Amino acid sequence: MRLFIAPHRCPGCEIRKPLCFCSWIPQLALQTRVIVLMHTNEEVLTTNTARLAAKALVHSELRIHGRKDAPMQSHRLVEPGRTSLLLYPSPIAVELTPDFVSHISSPINLIVPDGSWRQTTKFVRHAPALAGIKHVKLMPGLPSEYRLRLQRDEQNLCTLEAIARAIGALESLEAQRALEKLLRVMVERTLWSRGTITASQCFESGIPAEAMLGCKSQLKNT
Repeated sequence: MRLFIAPHRCPGCEIRKPLCFCSWIPQLALQTRVIVLMHTNEEVLTTNTARLAAKALVHSELRIHGRKDAPMQSHRLVEPGRTSLLLYPSPIAVELTPDFVSHISSPINLIVPDGSWRQTTKFVRHAPALAGIKHVKLMPGLPSEYRLRLQRDEQNLCTLEAIARAIGALESLEAQRALEKLLRVMVERTLWSRGTITASQCFESGIPAEAMLGCKSQLKNT
């Protein structure tokens, strides 16, 4: 979905090629269909996690909103035989508790806005396609493991984390754990590339030998 990916970055996971973690992206075929509505400003950000979620969830969709010349498609947000839920913590949102989930008898379209709080709030309020769709929110949980952008509140989650926890509540704890593992790999390798953590602190997947050799070569030439 990216408009442009720099040549030195992997076209799959979008990190610098020696740090590629495409082999860590699971292929999860779930009954729940995730539809990510990404703000166009997120398209150029390498720290965006929604694209990873879309690549890991086989039946998911990623749509872009906010482009002046290309309005977002709204088909299949609501469709016969499926329950549509909007993952957005508004004042009217219902928590994804076991009791709430137990009363859902059909497969789910989980619609997930992706962008800053201001962008998603404006979009949810004004998008006609979202009118009438039930709002749901996550139950309180562990602090975010996403360390690539500053967060005002440790309870704020990145999009991949929010989707993972929602999937865990709606359908599969195993799928949740696989998505959370993917996030940790992305975060560790990105922080290592920034020089924020050492290779010994990359507990989830380690750092590829090619990346380590390239780093040593750069140091010799400085």
